[in-house]
Formats: sequence, structure tokens, C-alpha cells
Amino acid sequence: MARISNPHRPQYIARQRAVQALYQLKINPDSAQRVVEQFLETQDFSSVDEAHFCRLVLQSSQHEVEIAEQLKPYLKIDWEQLDPMEKSVLQIGWVELTQHQEIPFKVVLNEAVDLAKRFGAEQAHTFVNAVLDPFAHKVRKFEQLASEQAKQPLN
Repeated sequence: MARISNPHRPQYIARQRAVQALYQLKINPDSAQRVVEQFLETQDFSSVDEAHFCRLVLQSSQHEVEIAEQLKPYLKIDWEQLDPMEKSVLQIGWVELTQHQEIPFKVVLNEAVDLAKRFGAEQAHTFVNAVLDPFAHKVRKFEQLASEQAKQPLN
């Protein structure tokens, strides 16, 4: 049976690599640019959306203070006390929700939950969803309204 190619897989793998790169930055602080260069030199990026990987890591690092501030109302603990892996996933979710309007918010949420399941602690996906879902409804209100209107029957 032929395997069906997923055109979004390169972006999905870019997100995985970005989580790993951001985690590395939290464990061994360095410049985001150096970590990106290191990943590009040492890992196979043939099936990865390299540009998306670079954007996610660099924008996450560049906006970390803003991310912490904007997600603060949705957190039950201080940003600095978050698990580094969960923090990395939240950063990627924030970047995609606020900087990449071309990616539907439902895709961003699903991907963030999947990343948390893959890399986070046992209930990390529940936590990530509880933070990003209400934030997404706030910053992507226009998209949600359009989605709801599309579901309305025509009179």
C-alpha cells in the first residue's frame, strides 16, 4: 500500500525541532542564532521546513518576555516555574498564534497539544491546551467568528 504524503509534515517536524532547540536554550543558555546554526549543521533537515524552524526558534527567543506577560493571565503558576519543555511548547504556540496568521488557530492548538504529549510530562498536553485555547480565542477572535458564521445555515 502506498504511503500518503502529508504536505504539512515538514512544518510538523520543524515544530518538533524547535521545541528541542528551545529546550536546549533553557538548559544551556546560548544565543538563539547559535543554537539554530548548530541544529542546521548537526541534524538532517531534508524533510523539515527549515525556514519555519528558524522563525519559531528566533521569534520565540526574541519575544520571550512578551510571551510570558501575555500568557500570565492563563497560568496558575509563575512563568519562571514552568517546566522548560512545556514553556518551549507554549512559546511556539504563542509565536504561531500571534505572528503566523496563515496557520489556522485550530491547527496551532492541535499541534501544541501533540507536542506536549510527545515531549512533556504526563498531563502536559492538558496544561498546554488550558493555556493556549483561551489565549487563541482572544487573539484570533476574528477567525473564530468567521468559523462560527460559516456554520450558520443560509436563510
